[in-house]
Amino acid sequence: MSEEKIEETNAGVKKKGNWKEISEFAEEVEDAVNDKAEAESVEDFDDWRPKIEETERDVKEKTIDKAVIKEKDLEKESEGVKEDLKNASDKVAEAGRKAAKKESPEKEIREASEDVAKPFYSGLLRFLRALESKVYSWFALRFNPYYLDTEDFSVDMKYRKDGDFEMDVAAPEEKVREDLQKNFLEEDEEK
Repeated sequence: MSEEKIEETNAGVKKKGNWKEISEFAEEVEDAVNDKAEAESVEDFDDWRPKIEETERDVKEKTIDKAVIKEKDLEKESEGVKEDLKNASDKVAEAGRKAAKKESPEKEIREASEDVAKPFYSGLLRFLRALESKVYSWFALRFNPYYLDTEDFSVDMKYRKDGDFEMDVAAPEEKVREDLQKNFLEEDEEK
């Protein structure tokens, strides 16, 4: 595949090379872990990994996207400040009617509280997501490698001073790590 051999590390495998070589290595890593790792981990890696037709900037953007706070259910349910507050008001009125009939208004009060919280919670998360994205973009990725953490393995990729890249794949689970290393060891022996 390349002039640079794939190195076996204590935690997995590592490769140094140009963009094309690293992209091909990433594709081979995906093939190697496809049957051993959880489908979600493999899918996350496939979305994130460098591809020949992409640029380093694409991987940077994907790293930021994978790292920032994800949208939460309560945030998805928000219909906007005006609508959420109207819904809360309607539920408080319903709670009052139930209390007057000596019925428990607990459900309506809980739902009204959630409706009041939705727009504030959503706004706070949007702000934090934007701030986190800027921090990753401006600071973290300037001094650290691009990375992806999944349930089954982690990957980091950095630009080297010699103009090449280095990708390191670490698998904490012994079975995944051994299969990954075995896959590349067999490849090297065939060459």
